[in-house]
Amino acid sequence: MENRKQAILRAVVHEFTTSAVPVGSQALQSRYFVNLSSATIRSELAELSDLGYLAQPHTSAGRVPTDSGYRYFVDFLMDLEPIPDKIKTYIHDELRAAPADVEGMVERVAMTIAAVTQNASVASAPQGSLARIKHVDLVSLEPKEVLLILLLEGNLLRQQVVSTTEPATQAQLTKLAESLNTSLGGRASDEARHRYDDAPLGLEKELLGRVIAVLDLYEKGSESLVVHDGVRNLLRHPEFAESSRLTQVLEVLEETRYLTVLLRQLIGESDLQIVIGSENTSSQLQGCTVVLTTYGPSDRLKGVVGVIGPTRMAYSQTVARLQAVARGASDRMAELGV
Repeated sequence: MENRKQAILRAVVHEFTTSAVPVGSQALQSRYFVNLSSATIRSELAELSDLGYLAQPHTSAGRVPTDSGYRYFVDFLMDLEPIPDKIKTYIHDELRAAPADVEGMVERVAMTIAAVTQNASVASAPQGSLARIKHVDLVSLEPKEVLLILLLEGNLLRQQVVSTTEPATQAQLTKLAESLNTSLGGRASDEARHRYDDAPLGLEKELLGRVIAVLDLYEKGSESLVVHDGVRNLLRHPEFAESSRLTQVLEVLEETRYLTVLLRQLIGESDLQIVIGSENTSSQLQGCTVVLTTYGPSDRLKGVVGVIGPTRMAYSQTVARLQAVARGASDRMAELGV
């Protein structure tokens, strides 16, 4: 695309995302192109429309970007907007105050993204997040029945009755629980697996096997943990003035299993994905833009965070702030060992 057409397309995107009003040649001339005539700008607008980058809602109206126009802008013209110090401080303070557990961190990440982008946000837990044991308690019910009480980081309580092959007294169970708490308290699940591998056949190995089974269930469940926030922000956009448009987005956000799969499909192997309007495979999101990136405490443990909003989105600002939250969340999770 010629430089002048690029400049005019960039200006139309900026004007329309700011005002939500179709952009005319006179507005472009007065604000961006004082050295061009209105006739020249109108000619360029017409050519951009013929190319499919702009559309004219009505004959006498100005132009608005099409999905293709936004795509060209994002791929070739977008420069990330500098983040104000006030926003940087807000992101830092919010993430520093996040609870030291996966669920709490994911919730805080989603809330922070919604606040700084003024759109709806989504955040999935890092896939393969390791469970951490906070405390183990063993209570004798019968000579061969033990109540296993397992407290995980984040104050998640799991209780199971375990049948053992050999009888155990409360004194034996109390001693074993003390040993497990000493060696496993605050440690990730892989430590429990190492101890299980080294344990001889008997009561300890049996109970450790059940502990690991509980941890496995938790970790598999954390992969499908998806939190969303900021739906109320969408009400500020004229695109969602009709309740049916908002309902379509809510249907996607409330279907957690579907949303988990969708996020993984959209992000693919990339670190940043911007899916605009008709590019969305989900029909409910074809009037929206979805911006996604990855985050997590390590390359092995990655979740997805994103923004859902109208195609008339402040892309330069949204991408910059989303990536800033993702970087901050990654650093904070690594620091906390979440």
